[in-house]
Amino acid sequence: MNVPLNTYTPEAVSSFLLQDYKPGEKQLLLQLSNGNVHYPVGSPSDLPPLGNPDILEGENDLTALSFLHEPAVLHNLQVRFLDYNNIYTYCGIVLVAINPYDQLPIYGEEVIDAYSGQDMTDMEPHIFSVAEEAYRTMTREEKNQSIIISGESGSGKTVSAKFTMRYFAVVGGAAQQTSVEERVLASNPIMESIGNAKTTRNDNSSRFGKYIEIGFGRKGDIIGANMRTYLLEKSRVVFQASAERNYHIFYQLCASRELPEMRSLRLDAPECFRYTNQGGEMQIPGTDDVSDLERTRNAFTILGVQPDQQMELFRILSAVLHLGNVDIQASGRSSDRSFIDADDRSLAVFSKLLGVEGSQMAHWICHRRLTVGGEMLVKPMTGQQAVEARDALAKHIYGQLFTWTVQRLNSALSTQRRRAKSFIGVLDIYGFETFERNSFEQFCINYANEKLQQQFNRHVFHLEQEEYVREELAWNRIEFSDNQQCISLIEGQLGMFDLLDEECRMPKGSDENWVRKLYDQHLTSKPHPHFRKPRLSNIAFIVLHFADTVQYECEGFLDKNRDTVFEELINILKASQSELVAELFQQQGNVPSAANGSVRSEKRATREHKLTVGFQFRQSLQMLMDTLNSTTPHYVRCIKPNDLKEPFMFDPKRTVQQLRACGVLETIRISAAGYPTRWTYEEFFSRYRVLLRGAQNQDQAQASCRQNLPQLIPDPDQYCFGKTKVFFRAGQVALLERLRAERLRIAAVIIQSQVRGWLARIRYTKIFWATVTIQRYTRGTLARRLALALRYTKAALVIQKTYRMVVVRQLFLMIRQATITIQAFTRGTLARRRYRVVKRAAVLLQARVRGWLVRKAYRQIRAAVVFMQCCIRRRAAKRELQKLKTEARSVERFRELNKGMEVKLMQLQLKADQERNLLLLQLSARRRWRTGGKLRRKLLRRSSNSNNKSTRRLVSISPPSHNLNYSFFTPSSLLFHVYAEHVHQAVSQANAALRAELDEERRKYQGLLREFTRLEQRYDNLRDMSLLTEVHSCTYRHTSSDFSKMNFYCNSLTNVTLSAVLSLLWLCADIRVDTALSLPPGLSASVIFLCVRQADCSGDQTRARSLCGAAVTAMKAALKRLDPQPQRPQHPGLSAAPQRHRDTSAKHHRCHHSDDTTDAVDVLPPSTAAFTNHLIPLLPSVAALLESETISSLSGSVGKLPVSRKRAGSVGGDAPTMASVLRELGGLHTAMTHQTLARTLMEQAFHQLTYLICASALNSLLLRKDMCSWSRGMQIRYNVSLLEEWLRSRGLQAGGAVATLEPLIQAAQLLQVGKKTEADARSIVETCTALSSQQIVKILGLYTPYSDLDERVTLNFIRMVQGLLKDSSGSQPSHFLLDVRKVFPVTFPNLPPLVLSAEQLVIPDSLKISFLRKA
Repeated sequence: MNVPLNTYTPEAVSSFLLQDYKPGEKQLLLQLSNGNVHYPVGSPSDLPPLGNPDILEGENDLTALSFLHEPAVLHNLQVRFLDYNNIYTYCGIVLVAINPYDQLPIYGEEVIDAYSGQDMTDMEPHIFSVAEEAYRTMTREEKNQSIIISGESGSGKTVSAKFTMRYFAVVGGAAQQTSVEERVLASNPIMESIGNAKTTRNDNSSRFGKYIEIGFGRKGDIIGANMRTYLLEKSRVVFQASAERNYHIFYQLCASRELPEMRSLRLDAPECFRYTNQGGEMQIPGTDDVSDLERTRNAFTILGVQPDQQMELFRILSAVLHLGNVDIQASGRSSDRSFIDADDRSLAVFSKLLGVEGSQMAHWICHRRLTVGGEMLVKPMTGQQAVEARDALAKHIYGQLFTWTVQRLNSALSTQRRRAKSFIGVLDIYGFETFERNSFEQFCINYANEKLQQQFNRHVFHLEQEEYVREELAWNRIEFSDNQQCISLIEGQLGMFDLLDEECRMPKGSDENWVRKLYDQHLTSKPHPHFRKPRLSNIAFIVLHFADTVQYECEGFLDKNRDTVFEELINILKASQSELVAELFQQQGNVPSAANGSVRSEKRATREHKLTVGFQFRQSLQMLMDTLNSTTPHYVRCIKPNDLKEPFMFDPKRTVQQLRACGVLETIRISAAGYPTRWTYEEFFSRYRVLLRGAQNQDQAQASCRQNLPQLIPDPDQYCFGKTKVFFRAGQVALLERLRAERLRIAAVIIQSQVRGWLARIRYTKIFWATVTIQRYTRGTLARRLALALRYTKAALVIQKTYRMVVVRQLFLMIRQATITIQAFTRGTLARRRYRVVKRAAVLLQARVRGWLVRKAYRQIRAAVVFMQCCIRRRAAKRELQKLKTEARSVERFRELNKGMEVKLMQLQLKADQERNLLLLQLSARRRWRTGGKLRRKLLRRSSNSNNKSTRRLVSISPPSHNLNYSFFTPSSLLFHVYAEHVHQAVSQANAALRAELDEERRKYQGLLREFTRLEQRYDNLRDMSLLTEVHSCTYRHTSSDFSKMNFYCNSLTNVTLSAVLSLLWLCADIRVDTALSLPPGLSASVIFLCVRQADCSGDQTRARSLCGAAVTAMKAALKRLDPQPQRPQHPGLSAAPQRHRDTSAKHHRCHHSDDTTDAVDVLPPSTAAFTNHLIPLLPSVAALLESETISSLSGSVGKLPVSRKRAGSVGGDAPTMASVLRELGGLHTAMTHQTLARTLMEQAFHQLTYLICASALNSLLLRKDMCSWSRGMQIRYNVSLLEEWLRSRGLQAGGAVATLEPLIQAAQLLQVGKKTEADARSIVETCTALSSQQIVKILGLYTPYSDLDERVTLNFIRMVQGLLKDSSGSQPSHFLLDVRKVFPVTFPNLPPLVLSAEQLVIPDSLKISFLRKA
């Protein structure tokens, strides 16, 4: 054999067979990792099982292995668990989960985001993958789902169930957990406290089974939940084995006894109570009982249990502890009686906590009531019987309290809002158990596992047959082990449960009688193949279960099945003063539960069998099976790798035992009985094309496979052709791999021979041409030396000639320069001399001309002045002459006529003087009135235009003081008196008219002020009303009547109202696609900008602030209602609105030196960030970076793809490509550019987008093994380079968009670099600075060889890289997955305000908002 054959030892250790086996040989030579060994072989059946090829090493699905046997399965699990720290592995439809006993960073919200929406075939095995498959199947097929989690104690069932519910709470909730999701998660700490305990195998073992139904609405959101429990281990309340504890809640109460509210419980250390100190373990390492109780109390609060009711519950639990310390003493001659001391402290505390009569409780614990012949008799009990009655009462109280707690949880988890459309059930139930001493609890647990295994086998068989039918295969029926016989033995007619219930109804029934009936029925009368009798015991029996053979001790079966408590004790508790205690025991008859026993009463003796624990358990289990059969099941099998609870320690024997018990190996056996290996024709053609003959075309893959496969595998029974796949029996893939390796080896030898001959010929040709070249270069060198000497000689002559010429020329140039300099100085001196002479003459000539002109002008002015003076003096002289002539004529005439009137004239003259003085006083009064008139004119100018005419009259009316005649100085005083009266009358009339007009204008001005105040108040009222109407009452549907009303309000005001702006924003959010594309860019932003600027410039700070705040609120509401579907585009201008708001705020600050609107503007960055998140669904799947086959030459070099685990109803879409990603990015960039978005905002938007794309792609890469290969790394690097080139071509690299791709680039480079030497490890550490140490180790662990020429990364190399990373951990990030919910803050640029007016807006009539331009 040319190629060593891979085999497994019985311990599942991988080895190589170094020589062929020949019949009759007694030893085989095997090569192990630590050397060669001789393996003994007694017969051909002792040969070691064959191993799987290297390509299947560490396969994430056990059913994909070529050889399906226990060593192969165990080796694959061991490699994944120890070498790659992968605790999850698929086995067909089953998820195998190995408990790591360590905290792993694989359950954060970023991991939930990575698995959300992904198919099982695309991601690494994980509990979240199973939960996502159930969630997607439920939403797609609208069918109920179930997740069945099983395993033995300590295997991690409870933790898996918690993570499953947490996944549903995150995926089925909103961006943050709602109240329902929070309540579902809050039920876990409560149930762990009252239902979990420490055992020898597990520190947090669930001592009951539970089935939680999580209800979902039509949109996939959680709307409620319901919990059902099964078989609570009540015996643990009164008894614990060594190194075990009672339920956690008792130790939590004892640890918190020093709290003020807990002092009334009279608790002490757990060592002081009989019910908590039997196991000897008081504390669990690494846990804090005080903090656990606080967590439990917080969970009760979340579920609506009030603090006073919590204290009632704690009082009952404390009373159970005190009941265990009640001292029962024996009395009587033969100790056939018992009594409790009246001063017993524990009984007093118990009675006080429960509110019952202590004396009655003490009496009926030690006595029982019997009915004999119609008479009631009271019979005393022995000390042992009284202790059993006390323990039965404690168990019954705890069982009732457990049932009440579950009912309260269900009422808190249920919802009355709407009915659940479908549900997902999570079953966390005990696995198969077998101990040194097995009792009634193990019997019921193993019976439940028999039922679940039967359902599991039938479901797996059904899926296997469905696959064959779907592919139209000619198949024979697959035989699988059906455990119906074992189930019939337990639950059938005259089965073990029937005989047990019958014995319980007997007055003197005993465990020994029941066992004898079992022997008679199933051994003597009708021997049953699954029932046996131990050789050395007559009080035990053996049942052959599907997983193992278990021996049960019958002691205690009847008591545990009856689980009775005397009616007198129950009646005492019903009369309790505590409301909760009375409620617990008054409702026990109405709500039967498997956790509770029956109340022993003579009246109910005829139907006591209906309340046995076995009967109730069978009923509840049958209901569970009916529920599971009506749903689509998903299976999780939890495995405990070792009994020492050591992290990452693998015990093969314990693991195989659990694999058998949980049915994983049965699944493999069913798969191996048919065709376990399935390849699509394309996968088979891509992998084994070197073995196929004929056309090497991918399109003809099916025809080529059908033609060549019979030649490769002669036996036609070893393979079968389906519609889309080719099926192989076990081991055929290994055969094909050997043939492929041999074909590649032969091809490699041929290629090597041809290459070596070609290299030798190339070497000879190089040597020949090298010799010729050396000769040619030598001869050329000698010739060049001769030519160089000749050139040097000629050059020397040329240099001498040139040097002499240069020396003579320099001398000539120096002389010529000196001559020119002398000539220049001489000519300059002569020119300056002539200039000074001409300048002096010009100055003298200018002085003479300017003097003559001045003198000429002076003479002309003087002549004009003299002429003017002469004219004025002549005119004055003529006036004086005329005046003298007039006076002379008047005096002479009066002297002639009235010579005796001189005295009278003097009197008149005196009177005229008096009147003149009076007139002077009036003139001074008018001057004062004129001064006051100026003030009145200033007041009237502020009035409206209607009083302009009156103002002009007021200004024009003034006394003609310059026309007053001074004739009163003449003797004619009478004329002067008449004239003065007329003047006085005219002045009085003018004053009266002015006063009337002034009063009228004052009244008009007051009226205008009142009208202005009224309009301003009306504007404020309308603004407040519109703000309330639009912010709190606006909906999506705006009709035309709403905008007509808005038009009415806007036309009644001078500014654009707030309601109009908000109406525009709502309209922008509801606009149709075709209308949005035709609108002008930035329309809504421009309108908002103008409105804010108008309000800002008006000086009304309140109005401006309200407008900004309302506009931002409306935009945020519109963003929340944006439909994330790709066909709904961004509205034109909505993206530019925040930018212009910032501009308006800057302008507001410059105009009024106020910053009142900054509060409204500061909320814009979160709104813009939220809008950026809405843009993510516009992009195709980021899987295009990982899966797009841009480099076509690499597609054929990829190895086997993962085995498909899709269900029949799974649907798949077209694979995304980089062209579609770049096309969508280009459309988004074009839309932003069309909306005139600021460059910095566009860079920030694409920075956010590229980060989310990179984070999602890197997270998917870290969780997908098929992506971690050399060829895929090259493909990813090329796809990222396309995206990087696109960003640089648009100039978006300045905003950090390209820098966010660095982690993905380094991950792709890590897949391509060497991974063998220490230098490679140092290069990886120095290069991958953007990746955390966990990410680097994870990628190295997932690395898969893409061909036979590549090798896996060794563990030594990974440890070497880990050591180097630990030394440089200060510069490495610490996260495992990138946070896809991270949103970068948005920074708005401070740009100058736009130069924009309302007349420039182009508002389409279809929007019905043209009234904004009129406002």
